[in-house]
Amino acid sequence: MGEKLANSKGSEGLVPSKKSRAREFIFSQSGFLIAFIIVLSIAITMVNRNFIKPQNILNVLGQISIAGIVAVGVGLILISGDFDISVGSQISLDGAILAILMTRTGSVLLPVIVMIFTGAALGFINGVIVAKSKCASFIITLGTRAAYHGLVLVATKGRNFPLQGMFETLGRGKIGFIPIPIVIFFLVLIFAYFLLKYMRFGRTLYAVGGNRTAAYLSGVNVDTIKIAVYTLCGLLVALASMTLISKLGASYPNTGDGYELQALAAVVVGGTSLWGGKGTALGLFLGVVIFGVMSNSLNMMNVSPYFREVFIGGIIIVATILSRIGELKK
Repeated sequence: MGEKLANSKGSEGLVPSKKSRAREFIFSQSGFLIAFIIVLSIAITMVNRNFIKPQNILNVLGQISIAGIVAVGVGLILISGDFDISVGSQISLDGAILAILMTRTGSVLLPVIVMIFTGAALGFINGVIVAKSKCASFIITLGTRAAYHGLVLVATKGRNFPLQGMFETLGRGKIGFIPIPIVIFFLVLIFAYFLLKYMRFGRTLYAVGGNRTAAYLSGVNVDTIKIAVYTLCGLLVALASMTLISKLGASYPNTGDGYELQALAAVVVGGTSLWGGKGTALGLFLGVVIFGVMSNSLNMMNVSPYFREVFIGGIIIVATILSRIGELKK
C-alpha cells in the first residue's frame, strides 16, 4: 500500500524522481560550474599535460586551501545577507599575535589558544557593530578592516616575525601523501555542508538572508544570528591564518592582503547570492576550485602574476551582474 502511494505521488509530480533531480542538478549553477571545470581542465591538459598529474592536482588544492577556509566563513555571512571585507586584515592580525607570542614565550599551545580567542573576538566585534548599529555591513567591515590593519602595524611596528622552525606541522605536514591544509579545508567544507543542510542554525541563516523581516516576525533573534555567524567566520579566519603562518614559517604585516577579494570572488562565482538567502557548501568549493585551476593554468602558461588581480576583479564584476540578473528574473 505504501509503495503504491509513493508511486502515485511520483507519477503526479509531488515527489520528484531521481531522473528529474539529476536533470535539475545538471542545469543548476553547481552543475554548470562542474562542467566548466571539466572543460577548462581538458583544455589546459591539451596545452600542458603536467596539469592532470596527481602532484599538480594536490598543488592546486594546496594553493586554494587557505582561501577556501576563508571563503566558507565569508559565504556563511553572505548567505545571512551581510558582508565581511575585513577578513584579510583579520588574517594578518591573528597571525601577528600568534607569531609574537610564540617568539617571546617559546611556547605553542598558549599562543594558539590566544589566537583562537582573538579570531572569535574580532568576528564578534564585527557582528555586534553590524547588528546593533543597523548600518550597512559593507561599510562597517570596511572600517574594521582599516582598524585591524592598523593594529597589526602597531603590534609589529611593521616588522616580520619568523617562527624559527616552530609550528611547521600544521602548514607543511602531511597525512599520508595529502598535505594537512587540504585535509583541514575539506573538514571545514564538510562542517559547512552539515551546518547548512541539517542544522537549525544553517536554516536560520537562509531565513534571515532571504527575508530578515519575516524571520524576525517568525521569532528569530536576528541580532543574535548575525553576531553568531560573524563570530563563526572569525574562528574560521583564525584557523586559516594559523595554517597560513605555519606554512609560511613567519608572520608578515601584509600576510592576509588580498584574501578578502579571493574569498568574495570564489563565493559569488560559486552561486552564493550577494543579496542573501542562497548558497551551498558545494558551490563554495566549486568557486574556490575554479580560481585555483585558473591561477594554476596562468602559471603554467607563464602569464604574469600581476594579471591575477585584474582577473579576480573582472570575475567579481561579471558574477555580480549575473547574480543581479538572476535575482530580478525571480
